[in-house]
Amino acid sequence: MSSFARLLAHTLVGTLAMASLASCTPPAVRATATVRWYAGRTLPAFDPDGPPDALRVALERHLSRGLVERDSGGVVAPGIADSIGCSADSLLWTFRLTAGLRFTDGSPVTSDHVRDALLGGLAREDHATRAWLLSAVRGVSQVRAGRALPALGIEAIDPRRLQLRLAMPDHRLLEKLAVPGVSTPWKKRTGEWISAVGVGPYRMLAGIDERSFKLVATDPVAGVEPALDSLRVTFGSGSPRGRTVLRRDLADVIWPLPPGLLEQTLPEDWSVTRHRVEPARRLLLVLRADMPPLTRAGARQSLAHALNREELLSALGTRGTPIRRWLPGTSRDFDWPRLETPLERAERLASEASTKPERRATESRSPAGLRAGEARSLADRGARRESWHLVLAYDADLAAAQVAPVLQGQWEKAGHYVDLRALRGRAAMAEPLRAAAAPAQLVECQAPFEGAEAELAQLVMPLRGPAVGGVRTGWRTRDFDRWLTATGATSGLEPDAAQAVLEADRIVLPIAGLPWQLAIRRGVVQPVVHPAFGPDWTVPGSRRRSARTR
Repeated sequence: MSSFARLLAHTLVGTLAMASLASCTPPAVRATATVRWYAGRTLPAFDPDGPPDALRVALERHLSRGLVERDSGGVVAPGIADSIGCSADSLLWTFRLTAGLRFTDGSPVTSDHVRDALLGGLAREDHATRAWLLSAVRGVSQVRAGRALPALGIEAIDPRRLQLRLAMPDHRLLEKLAVPGVSTPWKKRTGEWISAVGVGPYRMLAGIDERSFKLVATDPVAGVEPALDSLRVTFGSGSPRGRTVLRRDLADVIWPLPPGLLEQTLPEDWSVTRHRVEPARRLLLVLRADMPPLTRAGARQSLAHALNREELLSALGTRGTPIRRWLPGTSRDFDWPRLETPLERAERLASEASTKPERRATESRSPAGLRAGEARSLADRGARRESWHLVLAYDADLAAAQVAPVLQGQWEKAGHYVDLRALRGRAAMAEPLRAAAAPAQLVECQAPFEGAEAELAQLVMPLRGPAVGGVRTGWRTRDFDRWLTATGATSGLEPDAAQAVLEADRIVLPIAGLPWQLAIRRGVVQPVVHPAFGPDWTVPGSRRRSARTR
């Protein structure tokens, strides 16, 4: 047995002993309270295997928990598993479920339910996030979108034990299993929210309508217990409806905040809180490299150099924070494209034209030697030559709604014609991942865990299959193959060099960081705001356990 295996065994023995002692401790007293949560968005679809969505994840985490969980400090600990074993070569992992584990309807939870969770999102045709996270598992490299699954190293060996056989060691495996949905059991993984039955710490109460439902407390599970007796959740779009909710005292907490809600003063018993987000959440402008006219690098450059970042940040107000260094580990700030003056634009166009053989005879002088009149003439001709017509899509319920009109104005000022496509609900979720979609998109993006490889995986398309994460950039390159296997093999990755490639291609531009921002009425039970997953009305349970990763 290796030293790591011995240490893991000792850790687990000690953990179980501490859990046994803790089981004799009286449970924490839960507040007798009901909180009314108004979510300023259309109700997302129930889809535990779907692309990342902050509101859906926050809802699902109240209804079910996974094999392992990441706490608010970023530490991965056992969730519904009471023991974790690892072989000496780190290629065989064994998870044992807590004895007597049951769904909130009283039916037993078995390792088959967890296996179904691991398999659930592997062959999806809209996104490949699950396949990327589990890429170290034997057979996952052979998974193809929309096809039957090959033989995989995921096996339920008895009702309480699940084994994962890896093709290569992955020192971040437990972090990936802690990503919401990856190892989270549900009695049924499809359907509507009314039929969503998980393992707690809350359960869905029957009788919901299309825009609201109620969660009621259940027993402690996965090291947490409910902080409330019940949680009433209502959904709606737009700041007028949000202000009506405030005026009529119909909510205690508002999150996500409808765009424009904070432009007016809140009632005196309300306040706005801001919380850090880790991994960082960002508002990105995606200029899709696979959709005309943005397949042309010149078109992307022209659009990028027409942007005024300070004006975009100002439109966000308190919802956004400036982004300096983008990729984790970089030593310098991201080189945002500089806003061009008309003269600079004319000089750039002349420089580009002078490199073409058919233009060299007529444009022999250097752009730096242009007289003012000639520059203005070239600027006029260049504006016509670089006048692009495109569609900009965005989720009308998110921060992008405050930026899109300003972005449209900046581009139109530079001579480009932009149609805005405001979407909501399921249409807004599907648009960034469609193969044929709007060429320009404003999206909110957050990596599943910390690290440059996780950030890059969301931006670079796999050589085959759908995108990883919630947005399709159309950018396929072999530059980062070595680090996009999601096995933690980051040796040799130079974040500064990777960021330089992002700067040069102008496919994705980071507009602003997005903190978690909530409006809360004075005197109510406030949620714990998890840095990765947002508001959470649970508290630590009587059992506190730890896990070790390799």
